[in-house]
Amino acid sequence: MRHRSSHVPSAARPRRARATGITAAVLATTAALTLSACNSSGSGGGGGGQIGIGYFQSATIGTEVLVKGNSDLADKVGASIKLTPIDSGVTGLATLRSGRAFQFASGVGNPPVTGAIANDTKLKVIYAEYYDAAQLIVGSDIKTNGDLAGKTVGDLQGSSEDYEIRGWLKTQGLEGKVKVAGFPSEQAVEAAYKSGRIDAAYVEVAQAQDLLKDSVNRQVVTAQQIAKLGYASLNVLVVLDSYATRNKKTVQNLVCQFMNAQAKVPGAQGEKYITNGSKLVGATPKVAIAATKDLPFVSKQDQLTWFGTSADASTSKLADSYVKTGQFLKEQGRITTVPTAAQIGSHIDPTYVQQAVKDGCGA
Repeated sequence: MRHRSSHVPSAARPRRARATGITAAVLATTAALTLSACNSSGSGGGGGGQIGIGYFQSATIGTEVLVKGNSDLADKVGASIKLTPIDSGVTGLATLRSGRAFQFASGVGNPPVTGAIANDTKLKVIYAEYYDAAQLIVGSDIKTNGDLAGKTVGDLQGSSEDYEIRGWLKTQGLEGKVKVAGFPSEQAVEAAYKSGRIDAAYVEVAQAQDLLKDSVNRQVVTAQQIAKLGYASLNVLVVLDSYATRNKKTVQNLVCQFMNAQAKVPGAQGEKYITNGSKLVGATPKVAIAATKDLPFVSKQDQLTWFGTSADASTSKLADSYVKTGQFLKEQGRITTVPTAAQIGSHIDPTYVQQAVKDGCGA
């Protein structure tokens, strides 16, 4: 669910949902291959070499970019970081499954993760990064929520935003009365709205800010407000099982530095950290600072709210969220069977977060 901005060069703006179905996209990948990079031996080892992270490149500076762009954080990971842009959570997790390009995927939302779990992709959810910051934007012709009946809302296809907006429409008694059109990128949704092809746009903060520059547009509801209605989405860091098993120390270090990076943003030096990250994605510091400051990062205190304090994550709030998402995906025909809480729990490793919250890994 990473946010996109027109200020980033077109070559640097892939986003989440180009594939038309989670099941098809995941099953189309090859079986997991042996990782060719940064595989150290020993179950507790890891360190040195290079790790790859699939990420959403945008003017909103994600946690992985904050870490790589600031040496005081990156140097504590114990391995160099290679960032590889991904188009969508679906295709990003399919690439992760193959093991050929990267071992981590960052900023991946509920539907892609739940779909991957339903297909038993060998991954672990290891850190909660940020909540969605999407906003529903409409024009002056939409006076009330009811005016959306018979209209078309655009969103990012197959994404957590899609889950959220459909859930919100249900709470408003508008299910089946509003057409939800999926697009391959946030920019495509914004462009469709500006051209009049759709009547409303449910987009991330960078696109929403751009649309709200026109005084005829207004915000109807935000992802945070929708979350309170029972349709919460969380964007997370995941790691390939085969890598984590051999490189626990490196994985732990990365989680700790993700937590440290997010704590820097609201601090006195937050703008410096964001500016350093913006250099990696071609965004102007001013735009990056504005967009990143609006990103609702999951705080250190809230990590355990999602992951729990037990080694068994099947009863965690995060697992419950994925169960609800699985029900949504089945209704959409994207998966055939909703994964159980036990199945979901086996794809969540809370120990990295628990250790990071406990002592910050000595950071």
